Amino acid sequence: MDGYNKTSFWPSYVDIMTTLFAIMLVLFVVSYSRFKINEEKLKKLADKYREIESIYKAVENIDSTYFEFNSQYVKHIFRIQVTYQTGEFSLYKLQGDISDKSVADSLRKSIILAGNEIKRTIEQLQKNDSIRQDIKYLVVVEGQASADGYNMDAWHNNDVLSYQRALALHKFWCEEAKLDFSNMNRCELVISGSGIKGIPRDAKSEKNNQRFLIHIVPVIGNIRLD
Repeated sequence: MDGYNKTSFWPSYVDIMTTLFAIMLVLFVVSYSRFKINEEKLKKLADKYREIESIYKAVENIDSTYFEFNSQYVKHIFRIQVTYQTGEFSLYKLQGDISDKSVADSLRKSIILAGNEIKRTIEQLQKNDSIRQDIKYLVVVEGQASADGYNMDAWHNNDVLSYQRALALHKFWCEEAKLDFSNMNRCELVISGSGIKGIPRDAKSEKNNQRFLIHIVPVIGNIRLD
């Protein structure tokens, strides 16, 4: 009887071990295949991140002659200091047009060169083969105003004035330099004004807040991994 138990025990034990081994093998194959799928997804995410990083790096490296990049607020500050006559928004009604017209003319030439630099930056991004060609670029021209108490009524105040200045800048680029960002391929233009509440602001000199902030924002959309 003991001999019978010993001979019948080993085949059943081998069957159990074979079954367990088969289960472990299946689990291993399933786990490994899922790991490879996740690995591919992570690689794609890493590629997308490097692509986005290259876009922002190119935008940050726009010519510092005309723009100062503020990393805290991710905005480009117009380095060309524009000082308007009180309540005015036309680039032909600067303070220099009263005191020294040659200075005002020089400012206007610099503003045209700055607009060309924005165009050049966007065109470089669009021609970059390492960046997806379906990415669009949002160009935001934000006007600011100095806190000088200018507030005559609902339509004559610093909020409206800052928008009018940004709009006048766009029209100036269109008329004087044939620069219309709204007509560029895969580019959308937004005109805005933040009055005396926009950020960043120059805390030392209110006159310096009569300026423009430029945002070049890549519109990436949904990041698909398929």
